[in-house]
Amino acid sequence: MMNARICLTLFFSVVSTWADNTTVDFEKEVFPLFEERCIECHQAPHEKNGRLIKPKAGLRMDGLAHLMFGSDDGPVLVPNHPSKSPLYNRVNLPSGDDDLMPPKGDPLTFGQKDLIRRWIGQGADFGSWQGATDGIEDLIREDAFAPEKVPEFVTFYLNLGKGLMPVNQKVLEKAREQSGLHIRTIGQDSPLLEARSVTQFKKVTDEKVAALLPLADNLVHLDLRNTALTSAGCETISKLTRLVYLNLRGCPIEDSGVQQLTTLQNLQSLNLGQTRVTSQGLVGLVKLPALDRLNLWESKAVAPELVRLIKVRPDLEIIK
Repeated sequence: MMNARICLTLFFSVVSTWADNTTVDFEKEVFPLFEERCIECHQAPHEKNGRLIKPKAGLRMDGLAHLMFGSDDGPVLVPNHPSKSPLYNRVNLPSGDDDLMPPKGDPLTFGQKDLIRRWIGQGADFGSWQGATDGIEDLIREDAFAPEKVPEFVTFYLNLGKGLMPVNQKVLEKAREQSGLHIRTIGQDSPLLEARSVTQFKKVTDEKVAALLPLADNLVHLDLRNTALTSAGCETISKLTRLVYLNLRGCPIEDSGVQQLTTLQNLQSLNLGQTRVTSQGLVGLVKLPALDRLNLWESKAVAPELVRLIKVRPDLEIIK
């Protein structure tokens, strides 16, 4: 009979696999955790018992802009990369470490830490949540004019949006209506856009995705997971050449569709999990200069053939 240790290992492996492929809702799942364990020490300056209490380490976690700005030491979140995110690393320090967060009460549970890991790994998506916006006009670092001090991902998006005009509001509303996607700017005053499916995934067809073409110059994040997009619809996506993040997990696409995506020279993260894509369809994709993360979980790409691709791009993180 299988012993209890092995049974538990298999159980948690299955639960972890299932959880990794369940979209984390920031407002319903992550923020309540932050509110309970973090925000007491990381909120707007306020008076308590006659003393002015400032957020510890300069980090506020009560608003999107503040959280993305980070602490006195720099950004605490690197979307898609939990291991590079100080916020995640600090909650995983050994018990007794002076830098372990939160410093008061019991350490976070395995489930709570894994929730944060999955949320960051899925792109640190805040949904429609904005949180506190007071003081965001002051979010400028004293060393902001030293190029080497500006976080790389911030510089990347600033350069990507340089010279772009915001999309006309009527054009934006029409694209929302015709595509059925949730479309918004990636940050306050940014001309760059993200679009994602949030409900009725199977109603998002190739024709509806084509409604994004008027936004081609501004669209940088596109999440079409579990929609009805086919290989034919990839022709539309190939024209969205500023895309940085693309999620096609669970879409009925094949090699012929993926091979059209070699025009996406800014693409950094691509999710092809649970698709029919094989290793053959990836040959051109791995040559994309900016691509650093490729998710192939439960796709048709097989491990032995991936070895050759890894040799071509040893720096590329492949999830299988």
